[in-house]
Amino acid sequence: MAKQPQLHSQIKQDIVDKIESGYYPPGSLLPTESEFCKLYDVSRTTLRTALNHLLMEGAIYRKQGKGTFVAKGKVKQILSSSSLRYAEQLKAQGFKPKIKVVDLQKIKPSEKIQTLLGIDAEQMVYQIKRIRYADDEEIQFETAYIRTDLVPEVTEEMANISLYQCISRQGNNIKRTEEQIKIVISDEEIAQHLNITQGTPCFQISTQTFLASEEVVEYSMAYFRGDRVEFFIERDYEQRGNER
Repeated sequence: MAKQPQLHSQIKQDIVDKIESGYYPPGSLLPTESEFCKLYDVSRTTLRTALNHLLMEGAIYRKQGKGTFVAKGKVKQILSSSSLRYAEQLKAQGFKPKIKVVDLQKIKPSEKIQTLLGIDAEQMVYQIKRIRYADDEEIQFETAYIRTDLVPEVTEEMANISLYQCISRQGNNIKRTEEQIKIVISDEEIAQHLNITQGTPCFQISTQTFLASEEVVEYSMAYFRGDRVEFFIERDYEQRGNER
């Protein structure tokens, strides 16, 4: 005999079903805890367990003093080969993209960055910190390092549009990238720029950008809100053959 789901799981699923059906549309104010308790005839503890699970999954969010609201659909980040820039991906999903540069300066990089970029200890690099938004909501915080010998000029105006465009327009042919994704715990800086609580888990994608010469022109670390972003991977088996 199948085990009956716990009560808080049943409540959570019922709320999810109502969100997906449009009964609770995106951005709408949900009933109060007292109203939910009366609706489901459960204790506040049971209800809060259900709501906390929905909060962690990004299905709902809270505004202090205003209540609990249904979240908009998550931003889909395509990890497969795609010619669409990040801003174009957001527009295709109905979001309004925006970039804000929070820091741009020339620095002497750490040994780690020197190694990743393949430069010597005396070479300066551009350090660019940016926040990406979807509908005025913080989605991604990124720190990028660009070689000044290959890209002599990076301005705030350029960084507000596209770093790859900035690199390419200065005589560089970007060939490929190598990316690593993992889950990290947000520190104070990440939390501040993503408008989340410090210690909240988020996705980190580290990227090395290679030119046709196989020189590394840029290294970046991008942090994505786990409650607002999901990743999409497509594999083309017609090109690779059908072995698995």
